[in-house]
Order: sequence, then C-alpha cells, then structure tokens
Amino acid sequence: MPVRLSSRLARASRRLLLPSLALALLGAPALAETPAPTACRAGTSALPALAASGKLAEAEREAALVPNGEGRLFRIEREGVAPSFVYGTMHLSDPRVLTLPPQADAAFTKASGLVIETTDALDPAVMATALLSRPDLTTLPAGKTLETIVPAQEMTRLAPQFERRAMPLAAIRTLQPWFVATQLLVAPCEAERMKGGAKVLDIALASRAKEGGKPVQGLESATEQLEALATMPLDLQVDNLVATLDLIDTLPDLFETMTELYLSDRIALIEPATTALAPSGTDEARSLEVTQRFDEAVVHRRNAVMSERLQPLLARGGLFVAVGALHLPGETGLVESLRRAGWQVTRAD
Repeated sequence: MPVRLSSRLARASRRLLLPSLALALLGAPALAETPAPTACRAGTSALPALAASGKLAEAEREAALVPNGEGRLFRIEREGVAPSFVYGTMHLSDPRVLTLPPQADAAFTKASGLVIETTDALDPAVMATALLSRPDLTTLPAGKTLETIVPAQEMTRLAPQFERRAMPLAAIRTLQPWFVATQLLVAPCEAERMKGGAKVLDIALASRAKEGGKPVQGLESATEQLEALATMPLDLQVDNLVATLDLIDTLPDLFETMTELYLSDRIALIEPATTALAPSGTDEARSLEVTQRFDEAVVHRRNAVMSERLQPLLARGGLFVAVGALHLPGETGLVESLRRAGWQVTRAD
C-alpha cells in the first residue's frame, strides 16, 4: 500500500523542504548526476518581501543567537604552526559564488594545500563505485517502487516533472525518494550551467589547486556522505519528494535568496529565512522534529568527524579548507569545535 500523506505531514514537509534545500547547498554536496535542464530564468530574491512582512526581522533574531553565524572565511592558528584558513562554500556553479572574495583568494593562493569534504567527488569512476557498492543507500527495498510508496495522485503530479528532466519513470522507479528529490531540486539555470561543463565551487577549487601543484585532501568518503543523506525514514522521504512539487516553480527565487544571503556572509540567516518562505498552516512540532533529524545527520554528526580528521592536517600548517558553509556556525560548527580543541579561530573576511 502507498504511504499515506496526511494533510498534517504534507504541510510539515513543505516547511522541511526549504531548510533541507539549504542544507543540500551548504551542508552536503550533490552526489547525483545533474538532470537535464529546463528553461532557465533568473531568480528574484525574496528578502524584500520577507522584510515587508516582518518575517525577515524574526529570522534575523533567530540567526543572531547562532555562534559564528556571520562570515565565510576564518583564520586557524596555534603557536608554532603556520596559519590555515577555513572557507564556507556553496555547492553551486553560479559565477558569483565561484568568485572568491579578495581575502579568501589571497589565502587560497598562499596555501600549501587544499582540503575539501571529499576527493571522491573529483573522479566520476569513484563516485559511480560508491553508488554501486551501497545500493541500500540509494535504492528501495526489494519489492518496493516509487509507485508502491507514493500515493497515485501524487505520482500523477510528479510524472510530468520527471519527463521535463529526462528522468523516465522506468529508470528511476526503484530509487529512494531522497535521491530522486535531489534531481528535482536543481534550479534550471544551475542544471544548464553544469550540463555545459561548469563546476560547483568545491570542485572548481580542487581543479585550481591541482593546476597550481597544490595537493588536495578530503575529510570524508562519498559513501559516508551517502549514509548521511539516506538517514531519513522512508515515509518522510516520500513527504519530501511530494513537497518538491510546491517549490519547483519557485526554485530560481529560492536559490537567489540563499545566494544573496551567502554572498553577504549571513550564513546563519539562511535556514530561518528560507523556512519563513514556507506556506502558512505548517505543523510546527512535526516540522521541527524532522528538520532536526536531518540537520543532526547531515551537519552536526559530520561536523564532529570533520573536526577530528581536520586537526592532524592543520598541525602541518598553511592549508586552505573548503567545506559547506553550514558546517562553520553553531555550537557544533567547525569554528567552535576547533576552538574547544585549542585552536585560535578568528574571522578573516
């Protein structure tokens, strides 16, 4: 029997999807192949509308409570060790994102090496092996298909979106909903750029480092990242997939809103601001529960792993570390984690 979407869950999933999109862009790299692009249109930032409604001020108050909520570039140092820098990235190929601020560009140029989330993403063969070696993370359990777990009326609504992105149902019917949703949540202009060969910021930095003779090291494996992304229970994955239908037409505006906040260094404001864009009538308790579970798996747990693995590398000195920007702020973020470990970490932008 299909998983039934109560109106309560459906409303909650719409709220969940917005911070999940922020997490995907700033917390975990896209691991799926980029879908075929649809018509590209420039997005419009929703910040003026949020300000007019008073929702932006509320989001700003929430963001102000987050430690290290502003800034993309931080200097990491300890006596006797050459300073390193950590830079928060956005996993997009937008030219504005690819252009490093002067201070970050100077730090990258002087660095002796680059550290990114995973070097597996640099080799399509390695990525393919990771996907094939753990089918349990991307494919549905035996006997289940999208048609058996997604309500028929919702499958009818999803089908045209699959076709628009050259994703025939026959090819994706056994994939887990979270994996399919990543395809639908790529804005048309982003898909167009990547199909044309553009690279997201993290990959572009790795290419630049290699061209300059700098070694590139990773903090995670692709399999570990897949495990983090696949932690959501199946019924909530279905909710999330169905909720994409309410956002597809506004994706350019959502991407533009998040990009504007990212470029202005207001990292902690991204989640509450995008959450404020959710339709009214959301079930707050359910949304909070689900969002926290996703945030815990994709950001907090990975923060601890990254911090532990990063410190021996920092002890060598002179590195440029590039990870998703949502891994920097907060009590579990890399900035606070490294400080607790005895490193001096200061904003450098």
